[in-house]
Amino acid sequence: MAPGTVAPVTPYTDILTTGWVARLPPGWVPYIHLARLDRPIGAWLLFLPGLWSILLGHAGWRETAWLIALFFLGAFLMRGAGCVVNDMWDREMDRQVTRTAARPLASGALRLRHAMAFLAALLSAALLILLQLGPLAQALGVI
Repeated sequence: MAPGTVAPVTPYTDILTTGWVARLPPGWVPYIHLARLDRPIGAWLLFLPGLWSILLGHAGWRETAWLIALFFLGAFLMRGAGCVVNDMWDREMDRQVTRTAARPLASGALRLRHAMAFLAALLSAALLILLQLGPLAQALGVI
């Protein structure tokens, strides 16, 4: 760059378009971004307390493995559903913020009806997981 010239400003976004996300079919990518599967820290924050509780329960190894698998999948589904709801509510505001303007609903990569259908799919899958648990766990899950 020549002296005295200014570097072009690249808007900051928190959306990752490299790595494993880049290997997916292009039609899937907006849904992956909508559920924030490219940034799984929120799902881990849901899963780890459940994992700790399951391990403290001292059940047999098969039941423990089954519960860990259910909680792992459930954490990703419910975190994704929460992100979808957040983006649905905040889509107008997200358009005005540099960091969030590239999110699928704010940018127009997905329409609201696509997000609603995806949310229904995530919640349906999470309900199927919840129904695999005992009555007390189901009641607590609903609460």
